[in-house]
Amino acid sequence: MRIAVFSDIHGNLAALEAVLADLEDVRPDIVVVNGDLVNRGPQNREVLERLWEMPYRFTLGNHDDLVVKWRSQHESLRELFDDPFFRATGWSAARLDKSHLDWLAALPHEVYLEELALRITHGSPRHYREGYDERLSEAALEQIIGAYPARYLVGSHTHRPYARQHNGVMVWNTGAVGAPFNGDVRAQYLVLEVGDETLVAHFRQVEYDLGATLKAFRDSGMLEEGGLSAEIFYYETQNARSMLVPFWLWAQAQKRPLDKASWEAFRKANPERAAGGSLC
Repeated sequence: MRIAVFSDIHGNLAALEAVLADLEDVRPDIVVVNGDLVNRGPQNREVLERLWEMPYRFTLGNHDDLVVKWRSQHESLRELFDDPFFRATGWSAARLDKSHLDWLAALPHEVYLEELALRITHGSPRHYREGYDERLSEAALEQIIGAYPARYLVGSHTHRPYARQHNGVMVWNTGAVGAPFNGDVRAQYLVLEVGDETLVAHFRQVEYDLGATLKAFRDSGMLEEGGLSAEIFYYETQNARSMLVPFWLWAQAQKRPLDKASWEAFRKANPERAAGGSLC
């Protein structure tokens, strides 16, 4: 028995198609799409319509929830709607129909396979923005396991593959299909194989047509209409590096606005993270 878990497609259709083709070789018995199907990338409608009739199981990611709340003008986002830095999110949300939004809004927060004691969530069972990685403390992981018992925990969200064992519980992070943050531009996902009374993890990396995705950023109008955040999403996809959140935190610490001048200053101050790439 094999279980494939992939996530963080983020509107990257070419990366998704490469994973779907790879699944034909893997031949999993169960496929779980672990959230963040949309936002950050240019082909959100296409990704949803490619997946939503598949015989897969799905979870809700933070970006899926974000675009749903954006379109409903949710009170929690009130300060963001007129902020030019978030134009890319508005651009993505505007391109989805009510049927897309209703489908996203109905996604569960968790897939639990009781027979394997396997709990799959976009982040952690506590919150879809709490990812499994080296920054998650032992105490926090202990609390998660205590509140949500499982033999195996699978999450995504951080865009980086990860494995860890804690008091007999195996914890894995799938990595990302559409926007990896580990320096490897290939689409990445996780396959779990049922062995002798245990699950064995296989992290897979799949080549895809990155050039087609970068072209879609330009041809869709996202780069032109989405402003600075769209440009940063483009660079993240091109370089497989996290840039937007580090830039945001840096700007806050420097008490600078989230604008083009600050972005250029950030790139000069952090050449190891943001020097590479161009809008071509």
